[in-house]
Amino acid sequence: MKTMFKSILMLALCGLLVNCKRMVKEEPYLAAESTPALNPVEGQDLPRTNNNLDIPAVASTGDGATPDTKPPEMAFARRRSDDENVVIIESGGMPTIEIFNDQDAWDLMVGDHGYNWLLLDEDPDNCQATFRFYDPITDEVEKQGFFKKLFSLNSSYIDRSGEYVLTCLKLPQKQQIWLQTIDFEAPSSYVIDDLFTHIFEAATKD
Repeated sequence: MKTMFKSILMLALCGLLVNCKRMVKEEPYLAAESTPALNPVEGQDLPRTNNNLDIPAVASTGDGATPDTKPPEMAFARRRSDDENVVIIESGGMPTIEIFNDQDAWDLMVGDHGYNWLLLDEDPDNCQATFRFYDPITDEVEKQGFFKKLFSLNSSYIDRSGEYVLTCLKLPQKQQIWLQTIDFEAPSSYVIDDLFTHIFEAATKD
């Protein structure tokens, strides 16, 4: 019985292999041929199949190539006191401190703003004061050795030293103090934060 079962199994296996061999030989892709080349229609050109994606021309190359615009300046720090009586905002494109308490804007303007700020001129009638700012980072760069400056990013640091103008406006319900360069432009955020930190702390004192 076992011998007959083995024989039947072997015959079935052989038949399956023969059929598989026939199936492979009869696959249609074995008889496939390359299609003939395209021929142009009379009076018409063949479509262009190369250089479909043209590389745009570059206006400037090499070390002299620079982006069209400089990266944006970092934003200065906006702040708000716990009682919201003193806030640092942007108003009319200028960094501005708004004061809603009893502190006097003029006294805050001409007060002590630290070692780096020197009062040059004051005009109380127009509520305006001019200061000279000495950038402390520039001193650190100058103290570096030659080779350290040569291989340091700080060697290209922009000196923020210069003259800046503080102006105040006293309104019935609030006072405003804003900072600008002598050319009436918004200063660097670094300069704004350095000065406004002192004024904010003085304005929020009890």
